[in-house]
Amino acid sequence: MNPIFPSILSTNFFDLESRLTEFASNHIDFIHLDVMDGHFVDNISFGPATIPSIRSKFNFKFDSHLMIHNVKKMILKYIESGSDWISFHVETGNQVQENINTVKAHNRKVGLVVNPDTGVETVFPFLPQTDYILLMSVYPGYGGQKFIKSTLGKVKKLKNEIVKSGSHCLIQVDGGINTSNIGELKKSGADLFVVGTFLYNADKIQDTLDKILKKIDGA
Repeated sequence: MNPIFPSILSTNFFDLESRLTEFASNHIDFIHLDVMDGHFVDNISFGPATIPSIRSKFNFKFDSHLMIHNVKKMILKYIESGSDWISFHVETGNQVQENINTVKAHNRKVGLVVNPDTGVETVFPFLPQTDYILLMSVYPGYGGQKFIKSTLGKVKKLKNEIVKSGSHCLIQVDGGINTSNIGELKKSGADLFVVGTFLYNADKIQDTLDKILKKIDGA
């Protein structure tokens, strides 16, 4: 599996098809969808219809990151729309276990998301039941933010707990990732990397993807 998960939040939507074509030709497996509801975060982004629309022309898998307040209400819609992986925020409240069960019952991969100001310990009880943990290295809601360096410590702490518990949970990181920090993230224990602005601002997608992968492989 390619460890780079491009986020299409940063794209110019008039240019989306050409970008997706480049991703497909460069062996990208997953597209990351930043789903925002205007309540949990201020911004609004994609609805469930985005997935079948893209899938009608491309063979990507979809990683839906639900930045939404009422996860229970919407999670089935993203399952039915074709999401392969679904993550939601541990900060949304006390229905975490119920929502994990819903995703697992439909044979999809489930993840929990941790904001920068939330202790990573909050997800420790759920590690045996989750497939991945998404650590936010920026505050959710907007693209183009600067990477928060304290994320490296959270990755290390989470990795230690995963190893200690015998879990097979993967660590995904999202926010401000580029070639200057992705190697450190890999060394700290991260497995998967959501890349948005850095990738979409690149003149040559293929060259940028190659540089990112070299940093990961060299870590």
